[in-house]
Amino acid sequence: MNRAGTHTTSTAGDVVFADAASAALLGESLEAISNPLEAGMEQFKHNPSRTVYRGVINGQPVYVKHYHSRTLLHRIRRMLGRFDARHEMEFSLFLAQRGVQTPRPLAARWGRGEQWLVTETVAPAEPADVWHLKRLAEGLPGRRAIQRATVALAELFGRMHAAGVVHGDVHCGNVLVRTDSPTLELILIDLHRARRRRRVSRRARAANLAQLFHDRSNFTTRTERLRFLAHYLRASGAEGSLRGWQIMVEHFTAQHTGHQHTQRDRRALGTNRYFARIALADGWRGHVVLASKRRLARSQAAEQTFTLDQWHQTLGDLDALLDETTAERAKKSRSSLVLRRTIRVGDKDVDVYIKQHRRKRRWKVLLDCFRPSRALRAFRLGHALLTRRIAAALPLVALERRVGPFLTDNILITEALTWPRLDDFLATWLAPQPTGPARLSARQQHQLAKEVLWQMGRVLQQLHDNNFAHRDLKASNMFVRWELGQPPEIVLIDLDGLRRVRRISMRQRFQGLMRLNVSLLKCPAVNHAGKLRMLLGYLRRPGSGRIHFKPYWRVLDTWSARKLDQQIRSRRNVQLIRRQQATRETGA
Repeated sequence: MNRAGTHTTSTAGDVVFADAASAALLGESLEAISNPLEAGMEQFKHNPSRTVYRGVINGQPVYVKHYHSRTLLHRIRRMLGRFDARHEMEFSLFLAQRGVQTPRPLAARWGRGEQWLVTETVAPAEPADVWHLKRLAEGLPGRRAIQRATVALAELFGRMHAAGVVHGDVHCGNVLVRTDSPTLELILIDLHRARRRRRVSRRARAANLAQLFHDRSNFTTRTERLRFLAHYLRASGAEGSLRGWQIMVEHFTAQHTGHQHTQRDRRALGTNRYFARIALADGWRGHVVLASKRRLARSQAAEQTFTLDQWHQTLGDLDALLDETTAERAKKSRSSLVLRRTIRVGDKDVDVYIKQHRRKRRWKVLLDCFRPSRALRAFRLGHALLTRRIAAALPLVALERRVGPFLTDNILITEALTWPRLDDFLATWLAPQPTGPARLSARQQHQLAKEVLWQMGRVLQQLHDNNFAHRDLKASNMFVRWELGQPPEIVLIDLDGLRRVRRISMRQRFQGLMRLNVSLLKCPAVNHAGKLRMLLGYLRRPGSGRIHFKPYWRVLDTWSARKLDQQIRSRRNVQLIRRQQATRETGA
């Protein structure tokens, strides 16, 4: 009897088999399990702590998981006799006895510098997050399947908590859905971080469910989450009201989400599987992207994987990359030079924008000594947006050059988007005679306008909910990804005006709305109803009921008129200065 309350059969040495049948199946194949690649197995998954192989042993399809974490915590745990392979095997058997389906463990080995676990293959099956996205694309039949899966998932976690077990790494990637079963069959995997308690408190249950809610918050509705909680309470026998559990789980979800976002924001400026620091000649230092976890707006670069050596080769001659004669110049002003070109990274061609920032005010040379360059700030904030599932152009490289503490130059390289700017998109598709590749009827135009303007409000709401303030938010700094039959998606570019604040104020909220509202004045296809649709998209929240928008609309209208007057005066002053300069040049 082990700590999880299950029985295992041990053979000679340090290999433990689940039963006699497993010993007969694997007893002669221990060498192949210890060296799976040499035995012809396929590497299925790899990370710094585990490697999973897929293969066949004596006609039985199996997964072989090798544990090799080198962190201090794992080394201490191994010294104390706590091995991940043993832990996962024991909990798999324990939960299976209590109605929670897990991959059937066959054998495990720990000690002597080696840890592995062999389980039966669950096939055909796919991770629940992949299964969920496929069902969402199927429309109404997919929604019905999701409803059944919600009930099954709630019952799975209810039984797990009723058995006194808390899973330390809850997300839909750790739940498999069998695709050959007439009824939905869910299998819980990756139990090396599971913990058993004599009694699972309400706080521990809510914190565990919060991990799942964080994982699915962008793909589920409030109704689906409440349905999950209702069935979970029935399956687990937990006390309390549905409303009370909802408040508690949402509180822990917000905490967990904040922790995850902070952790991933720090990762963007480190060296790991997704990012790396880079040092080039002439004092250039910065950060590059190796791979992308978030793949929004059908980003082509996000689908690629790069190496640090490839980036060293690509960025070896920065002067050639900044040569205006060999690239398309997108912008040249006192504040920046923007070039569009195709760069080759390894064997991949990537279409990018290269932005060289320039300092307009000389006194900022002192301020730049104590803060990151604009390129590094845009790189960090761009990936912070992607972490929060706010679509933005993917920042690939951020470089800066300093002489001592003084910043002399900085460059940002981002993926170039092929989608149209929002103002051009509206002028193309919502004009009385659309000039796009496909004709739209008046009803289709109306529906498209509603969706695009609603999404504008939703993007601004997401920015403010995550405490981002943007001083240059306008329609020309947004792209629209849209295809016939698909909902439109707003993609942000030019993040120089973006910044994080500790807490977004009401004034900053209205300033963001005002800037968007004023920028829509340049889009003749957008009338007052369209601007109101954008405002409602910003104000609408799940369960908000009827929105009394008129007070907001009056304030927004007043602020917009004030901003418009300010822009007119500013442009008149600029024109006056230019005329005076032209007069002086003519007189000279």
